[in-house]
Amino acid sequence: MRQALLIALLAGALSLPAGLPGHAATSTLSFGDRTLIEAIKRLQPSVVHIQVKPKVEGGAPFGLFGPGKRKEGSPFHGFEGLGTGRLSVGSGLVVGEEGYILTNHHVIKEGTDPRVKLHGGEELPATVVGVDEKTDLALLKVDPPAPLRPAPLGDSDRVEVGEWVLAIGSPFGLAQSVSAGIISAKNRNLGEGPYDDYLQTDATINPGNSGGPLANSRGEVIGINTAIFSRGRQTSSMGLGFAIPINQAKAVIGDLRHKGYPVRGRLGVSLAGVAPEEARRLGLPRNGGAKLAEVVRGGPAEKAGLKRGDVIVEFGGTEVISWESLSRMVARARPGSEVEVTYHRGAQRSTVRIRIGASPDAPRPAKGDPKDPFGMKVEHITPSLAQRFGLKEGQGLVITALHRDGPAQRGGVAVGDQIVEVNHQPVRTLADFQSSVRKTQQEGFVLLLLKRRDTNFFAALRAP
Repeated sequence: MRQALLIALLAGALSLPAGLPGHAATSTLSFGDRTLIEAIKRLQPSVVHIQVKPKVEGGAPFGLFGPGKRKEGSPFHGFEGLGTGRLSVGSGLVVGEEGYILTNHHVIKEGTDPRVKLHGGEELPATVVGVDEKTDLALLKVDPPAPLRPAPLGDSDRVEVGEWVLAIGSPFGLAQSVSAGIISAKNRNLGEGPYDDYLQTDATINPGNSGGPLANSRGEVIGINTAIFSRGRQTSSMGLGFAIPINQAKAVIGDLRHKGYPVRGRLGVSLAGVAPEEARRLGLPRNGGAKLAEVVRGGPAEKAGLKRGDVIVEFGGTEVISWESLSRMVARARPGSEVEVTYHRGAQRSTVRIRIGASPDAPRPAKGDPKDPFGMKVEHITPSLAQRFGLKEGQGLVITALHRDGPAQRGGVAVGDQIVEVNHQPVRTLADFQSSVRKTQQEGFVLLLLKRRDTNFFAALRAP
């Protein structure tokens, strides 16, 4: 009896009455329903498996480096998938029959020689044609033997909380894996950048899903899986996954293809939140509207007559629910287009048309890390590192990662080596090590005394 009740409850959780408020008939699913099966068949041919060679050897066992912008200690992780020290894997989405593949920037950021495995099994080398670091997107190009099938892209602005979704990708390297769930929330801000606007889902996504699609029950892509929530060393799904809305991606794909970087809209203003008292006086919802804290002289907003202190409440006919949402709406507007903007100046409500300016977001040239001129990561020996490398806890420093073909690797240094001396001076702390390295940087080389197992040896490293 108890078992039958459990089965009935589970069935009830997956079969919702068509007339239930807030649920469209197309979202009503039950055991035996082929809706999701057909959606998977429609989308799978457009999902690809991506693998790269890591630039850094000896990193975390599953390569959870994530986008460089993520804050130290943040519980939200990007994931490029299974990293064994030789390969890292992720997922991607065909967005052009000529061979254009959309994925996350962090999938390929820390790697070289990207390769794409198509749904049919063909493995092809890929080139990076464009990146958007601020939204963690990248566009790759392969030369396919035949035209590819672009994924059907949906409208993420119309997604509803509770809607059924599918995640397809390569969790832990298992290509074309599918999981299902619902949209748990919209407009999530994880504090990772100015354009945070994530879809939250409980569909199971794990390392390797990154860059793959989150799709609706019609097989239309509504998001790009990007991050998971985790605690401590936990790096698998906890039912809290996050995806970049596909409309945000659609706004930059063309620029990535033709320019290599996004060109976003610009108003020429600095924005701030609206104080609760002022919001009540203007009849705005809590946190609604965006106040102009500063208006750039000669910018699009000033040319249209906007002034400091004005409160924008609508942009292009869409309500401004917060100052962060206005930043995202402006960024998605095409430069040169005209947008109708409604604002309050005191008690007066007015509307103007603004010609959107351009804000090119070309990537900055890579700079060497002054803390790591020799291409190696050095850490104090913690209990976990001692166990990992078979060392004694609390005694000195150990090299935990190497940049591929960097000075340290070329000089014979290996992950797990202990640092005993720098230029004949004993070092026991990271401060000692960094101080010794700074003193020798002007000379362009450093002499390390290293310990590997029970053997001491010298390594002379030359800075690039």
